[in-house]
Amino acid sequence: MKKILVILTGGTIGSRIEEHIINVSDKSPYQLLAMYEEEYGVENFDVIQPINVLSENMTPDLWLQLFRAIKKIDVNNYDGIIVTHGSDTLSYTAAFMGMLFHDMPVPVVLVASNYPLGQKGSNGLSNFANAVCLIREHIVRGVFVVYQDNAGINQVYLATRITEADPLCDQFGDFAKIPFGRMENGHLKINESEFLPTLSQVNERCGKEFEIPCELSGNVLAIRPYPGLDYSMFDLSKKPAAVLHYLYHSATACANSENKGYEMLSFAEKCKESGIDFYTASHKSPEGNRYVTGDALLKAGVTPLYNISFEAAYAKIVLGYHQKNKVIGGKLQKDIYFETVGAKNMLNL
Repeated sequence: MKKILVILTGGTIGSRIEEHIINVSDKSPYQLLAMYEEEYGVENFDVIQPINVLSENMTPDLWLQLFRAIKKIDVNNYDGIIVTHGSDTLSYTAAFMGMLFHDMPVPVVLVASNYPLGQKGSNGLSNFANAVCLIREHIVRGVFVVYQDNAGINQVYLATRITEADPLCDQFGDFAKIPFGRMENGHLKINESEFLPTLSQVNERCGKEFEIPCELSGNVLAIRPYPGLDYSMFDLSKKPAAVLHYLYHSATACANSENKGYEMLSFAEKCKESGIDFYTASHKSPEGNRYVTGDALLKAGVTPLYNISFEAAYAKIVLGYHQKNKVIGGKLQKDIYFETVGAKNMLNL
């Protein structure tokens, strides 16, 4: 039996409480391993810690440090890799890692914790223990997140499908509304749905679209719509490489020309005139009916991304624009690691 590599990055799962303040420290990350050994016995781990940060403080530079550390690993020495991470930006890091490392011959599993270890109701140790079980089963490869929900179900998410936790109950979502599977008594139980890939499809997904870039910056402007969004407040003098404008659930945004300053089309045209590529997501199927406002967006010449979460769309565009040979425009519509929800896309037809 080979070792499991544990990559510590900080976050709540690697924090402790001192005078009611939760923060990372040099010693607290290893508390998880000590608690695991006490509860489950000795396991064969190797441990590295390329970064130590609360995940809300994650930056592109820190992402790059993490990705480079993983790239250096000789995976032939391990049965799998566990990455401990803060919950705030877990869904973003997962999306990046799903697109970069899904071709690994061993599973890569991200875990977090809702509360600091040892605090009542903390699920950090359970998440970590179930990640160990997932790896030791030797039945799946790819990139996943294991996280126990408030009902006590140990959910297993595809890395490019998990969505940000809600601020009230600290519960993550799945863009397809059904996670890939769950851990029951130490075993992976895969959910069945037309919107989920099968086990064989996950294990066979090997195509490499993105390489770890030489540098990673925040040069993609990502926007979420809300009533009253005044586009004149955006200063394009720094000239982002691209804009990602997420849409309402109906694949719409304000497109009424009478709403001066509040409608998106003028802003999209301004970006176009400045040489800034403009992407919108998440669009429904290109066939079928659509709202007049959504139709106006497509007719304006934006590049649509279909059936994709905000996090996955952001990760895909950022990585695409940082490749040596840029992957941009319609090329970004290609499904990389099941981030595009829909049976045809998952089969790459």
